[in-house]
Amino acid sequence: MFIDLRTLDDGSVLEADICIVGAGPAGISMARSLIGTSIDVLVIESGDMDYDDATQALYRGESVGVPYFGLEDARLRFFGGSSNHWDNWCGEFQPIDFQQRSWVPFSGWPFGPEELEPWYDLARPICSLGPRRKNAEIWDKLNVEPIVLDESRLKFHFWEIATPTRFGEVYREELRKAPNIRVLLNANATEVVSDAAAHKVESVELVTFNGHKARVKARHFVLACGAIENARLMLASDRIEPHGIGNRRDVVGRFFMEHPRDRIGSLATSDPFHLIDMFRPGWFGEHVFCPSITVPAEKTKAEQILNTRLQLLYVTDETSMATMRRFAQSIEAGRVPDRLAEGLWDLIQGTDITAYNLYRRAVHNRPMVPKPDGVQQVYFLCQAEQAPNPDSRITLSDRRDALGSRLPVLDWRLGELDKRTLQVQGKLLGGELARLGLGLFQFDPWLREGGTSWSPSMVGGYHQMGTTRMSDDERTGVVDADCKVHGLDNLYVAGSSVYPTGSNINPTLTLVALALRLCDHLKQRITERV
Repeated sequence: MFIDLRTLDDGSVLEADICIVGAGPAGISMARSLIGTSIDVLVIESGDMDYDDATQALYRGESVGVPYFGLEDARLRFFGGSSNHWDNWCGEFQPIDFQQRSWVPFSGWPFGPEELEPWYDLARPICSLGPRRKNAEIWDKLNVEPIVLDESRLKFHFWEIATPTRFGEVYREELRKAPNIRVLLNANATEVVSDAAAHKVESVELVTFNGHKARVKARHFVLACGAIENARLMLASDRIEPHGIGNRRDVVGRFFMEHPRDRIGSLATSDPFHLIDMFRPGWFGEHVFCPSITVPAEKTKAEQILNTRLQLLYVTDETSMATMRRFAQSIEAGRVPDRLAEGLWDLIQGTDITAYNLYRRAVHNRPMVPKPDGVQQVYFLCQAEQAPNPDSRITLSDRRDALGSRLPVLDWRLGELDKRTLQVQGKLLGGELARLGLGLFQFDPWLREGGTSWSPSMVGGYHQMGTTRMSDDERTGVVDADCKVHGLDNLYVAGSSVYPTGSNINPTLTLVALALRLCDHLKQRITERV
């Protein structure tokens, strides 16, 4: 059932067994997992079914550290959350991501990868992914011969890409029809209220743009609003605890992490086509796999670096590619191509790439590839793991949004290890490419420099993590291994904000797996007390 809070009486009090604040991938996955149970579930969503400018503006904030996107641009605030613009690039965390690494301060999860494996199995179909595939199987299906890397130094790792899954669209009817699920729309959570001893949450306060207020009482509460908003709501809930609920140790909002993405260097090569072909995303049935290069776990330990991946990209102004596609589409439609003479001249000008693509299609049945625009335009892009940093954090401003809530302030910081990792990995890559006779790798100038500065073109991956991190020790974490906030009996956090470390892979698949695991824990708690 879907309910618009604006249609309820001002001052309404709603009750549930579990209240989930946030209807993105984590919140919706949890609600779906509870369908058909005897547990009464109330999901709180700030937005409506579609995008709205005023609601989206509630994400605004300040950025005072490493340059970052506008905070209102990095997330979507309506039913389905950021899955509404998610490209569905996925992957599972690797064993080293869970380990405590002596050279990475604050690293280590409270459990190992085996704990998440069954939950990954359940999360994969929710994210529209197929079964796991071995690298050899993928290469064979993609009909590409990979270069033979020295796997003691570098190895291939794939992104898995499925048809974009808009959780708010795909799973809407299931939630609408579920008798034990209510979704409350246009309901903005402004405060989490605990008892006087700050041992248990009693309610969540809600407000709408038309001034209606409401209160939710529940046996258990789950914050699933995203890394910035989870921290923001906890910090703003200072009625009982002066520094924010669950923040006795001043950890809430700290350890903000992203995946820095930047060019690390270019490849001078006389024959770029095989590498371009090999690094292109390719279809395996209904799913796409995109190769990248990472450093094996033993080598990361030996070099004392982070777990980062590299992707080959290229720049092209090749017009013959577009012409060939246009000609092919016209011929398949049974008509003479438009601008025939102009198109033939384009193909003559690009004789080498035209002949190469004809050979690829006729002999190997492979897709066409473009010609790079000069030797400097084949380059490697990193998606880097960020070392946990307590000074990289979310705080609150004195400025307020349209509902009176204090705005978040992001101070994103990167350190020496983040940059040194890319310098080491670039040297390993350059050595392997030279050994294989594939060209000369050249660092981009910013990476040849010392210090911690990055290039002006560096961006994040829209992958916000870490602000309510998981740890058995409340001095270094906000939640425990069950995602329960330390010191509070019934407050939990779901989503990538609980990550102690962020790996190098997109976070959605893992946050869905963790949400399902949390849901199972809550089912057990409620069953035990019935």
